[in-house]
Amino acid sequence: MVELWAVLPYCEAMCAHYTGFSDEDIDLLVAQLMGEEPQSQETQSQSNQDRKRIDVYPQQVAPVIVPTFDTSVGVPQFAQGTLERADLEWGYSSQWNPRPIFNTRIESADKPIWRSSMEHGRCVIACRSFYESSGTETRISERTGRPIKQQYIFTIPNMPVIFIGGIRRDDEYSMVTTRANALMEPVHARMPLILHPTELTTWLGPDYMRLADRSQVPLALHKAD
Repeated sequence: MVELWAVLPYCEAMCAHYTGFSDEDIDLLVAQLMGEEPQSQETQSQSNQDRKRIDVYPQQVAPVIVPTFDTSVGVPQFAQGTLERADLEWGYSSQWNPRPIFNTRIESADKPIWRSSMEHGRCVIACRSFYESSGTETRISERTGRPIKQQYIFTIPNMPVIFIGGIRRDDEYSMVTTRANALMEPVHARMPLILHPTELTTWLGPDYMRLADRSQVPLALHKAD
């Protein structure tokens, strides 16, 4: 699957592949974020074992965590009914670009295509890991025998769930990116807007721009096969 992605037209872009969660897992995350009673440790352990790897690429439909409130206003904390799961297609369609636009620079919040979504329609992408291609490093493809860009898999140590800022429009969503921190920069100049669980209410509220600096986000990486 990774090598297949490497030959797709998205390979020159920022993050265009992540490992996501099932609808059921996202429903569980939504419930936990809203303060509902967590599962017992035994049940959670079994759930973690049962989770299957779900690869997500642009133009695919995936479950996303969306607020039921206007993000220009926000809420002080997530109460019951403030979050829900939505199955959305990764990438914004546009009349001027035949390919979906699936990454959004946080610095471009005022651009016409993003303005309304950044103001009123921010959301949260939950994943296990994400992939990024090196701008300089290559390897030989086992399938074609030709050089391809070396991909890296990124995770966060001791965090089985990575939350990433996103935006949505109708039934589409885009992943928000920011300047890469020191751990990400050797591979790519940009990185997903990774959020700590305690930052989710800020992301889904009016003061979201103060989260643009992700220099302190810890990342672990290893080469993809």
